[in-house]
Amino acid sequence: MEKPQIIISTIKRGDEITYPKKGNHLRIHFEVFRPNGEKIETTKDGDRPFEFQIGVDDVIPGLQQILYKMTIGEKVKAEIPPQFAYQREGLAGIIPSNEKLIMEIELISITF
Repeated sequence: MEKPQIIISTIKRGDEITYPKKGNHLRIHFEVFRPNGEKIETTKDGDRPFEFQIGVDDVIPGLQQILYKMTIGEKVKAEIPPQFAYQREGLAGIIPSNEKLIMEIELISITF
């Protein structure tokens, strides 16, 4: 059986130099979609980026894996299998169990 993988497509290249490391504080914009295109969540309404400490704060594993591969200014679209998202549990009333997510992610800044 084939191992599930996160599929990443670059929308906009970053500086291709500055990658986040565990413990860095990141500011990102993201939009989350179900496979049918329904938007579940966005940080773009009101232009309020999501801020967190990578490798420390609790976010889905797929998001962390993607961000470790991104550089400042980069924007990507990613298909995240359930194994790297909400798995069998899903997210009550929002994401059914075993559903993949589609995310658009932009890495705005890294504070070391």
